Amino acid sequence: MNDLSKKFLSILEGIEEEAKHKLTEEVIDSASLEEWRIQFLGRKGKIPQLLRGIKDLPDQEKQSAGQLGNKIRQELETTYQNKLSNISTQQAPTKKILNTKPACRTGRYQIPDTNPGHLHPLSAAILRVHNIFTQLGFLLAEGPLAEDTKFAFDMLNIPLEHPARGLMDTFYLEGGQALRPHTSPVQLRSVIENNLTPPFKVYSPGRVFRAERTDASHQHTFYQVESLMVGDSVSVADFKGVVEHLFSTFFDQPTTIRLRPSYFPFVEPGFEVDMQCIFCQQKGCSTCQQSGWIEMMGAGMVHPNVLRNMNIDYEKYQGFAFGVGIDRMTMLLHGIKDVRTFLSGDLRFLRQFY
Repeated sequence: MNDLSKKFLSILEGIEEEAKHKLTEEVIDSASLEEWRIQFLGRKGKIPQLLRGIKDLPDQEKQSAGQLGNKIRQELETTYQNKLSNISTQQAPTKKILNTKPACRTGRYQIPDTNPGHLHPLSAAILRVHNIFTQLGFLLAEGPLAEDTKFAFDMLNIPLEHPARGLMDTFYLEGGQALRPHTSPVQLRSVIENNLTPPFKVYSPGRVFRAERTDASHQHTFYQVESLMVGDSVSVADFKGVVEHLFSTFFDQPTTIRLRPSYFPFVEPGFEVDMQCIFCQQKGCSTCQQSGWIEMMGAGMVHPNVLRNMNIDYEKYQGFAFGVGIDRMTMLLHGIKDVRTFLSGDLRFLRQFY
């Protein structure tokens, strides 16, 4: 091991020790925990920035340094999630606050009852998704909302003539960037910028944008979670296990899925994923249109071209990727009929989740 590699490992271990010390001694609430996350695990945090330096190490040292860096980051991710859960539990009100009603000077009006704030249903669902993937050992990845078309389309094997690249589907900004229409670019950035080497598994929840007309089931702004798992023996069976665990845990009931062949440029083979109806248990109801199944997402085994674009040997490694709408899952979880209510700001709607 040369001096550069020794220095890299020393700095990495020092950051790990600093992060654990601050998390234990200085993080006392959700605000300070978020500052800690940004400082150490955020896109510009100390750990991701250091891991980007792996490319400068000798070739024989890159793999071991990458594995150690990913191991430390995963441990810090798990510690962060545990701390987040503890803080959320401690800060949750155990009982409603008893409000007195002092009258104003005229004696004619009273201050109305006030209730403590609570998570928006989408925020609660995203936290639920975080916990599920963290328990499975997935690493959290983040990316920009304004994305280069290189990452949003080109490196995902989406051809120039594909309708997803048109103005009818994607919001474009001055300068050529686009508001990301999916969270798939994050998987590219997370692998390339952090020099991830297989085996690895990452997930990336976040806001996405589509230039489409809104109605009860479609919105121009919504949330997705993308998942990517790559290794030398990753199979469709692994994908099925992860997705069934995600749905079963999220909806708090055993669920099964079925796969139907489909086409997406960034996977081969590709398939549509249907979930057993959680309302009628496949007996047939209005939600599943009497079929017993609910269409949930598109997915597949990562296309060799996409693996090549991530600097992964596609002849040695393979993996799966999928993206599912968090808004869609939240609607099913709570029996919400209109996706537009999430962004309506209607307190009558939001207070149902207190």
